Amino acid sequence: MSAPTAPAPFPVVRPSDLRTSAASSAPWLIDQLWTASAVGIIGGAPKSLKTWMALEMAVSVASGSACLASFAVPSPGPVLLYAAEDSESALRRRLESLVHHHALHLAYLDIRVITADSLRLDRTADQERLEATRTLHRPVLLILDPLVCLHAIY
Repeated sequence: MSAPTAPAPFPVVRPSDLRTSAASSAPWLIDQLWTASAVGIIGGAPKSLKTWMALEMAVSVASGSACLASFAVPSPGPVLLYAAEDSESALRRRLESLVHHHALHLAYLDIRVITADSLRLDRTADQERLEATRTLHRPVLLILDPLVCLHAIY
């Protein structure tokens, strides 16, 4: 029998040997806040306004208005939203509040709301339906809120 071979280590370089590039290679969806095609999480303690932040981003991206009155949206576009914790009427009230603050009209916003009773990212059928919905509507921003409701354990 031969002795087991040790696993190969991961490649490592010193920071000064890392490649350099242009100042920002990724375009911003929301200037200095969220890059285009980014995947990310808005995290925080319960009741720390995470959903409000996600909806503010949705209104800003759909309308091209500044997010939080400070961060420009250089390339607005459609937003696809799944809000698992809010009823349709509660979600509408929240969006109407933000739209009023932005001096916009809800009917003119390019936000599409997924109204399915559940969406589970750990189920193949739901993954396929979400991809079909994304392909159909081509959003520049997809919001799935909250993450805790998006798997079968919930």
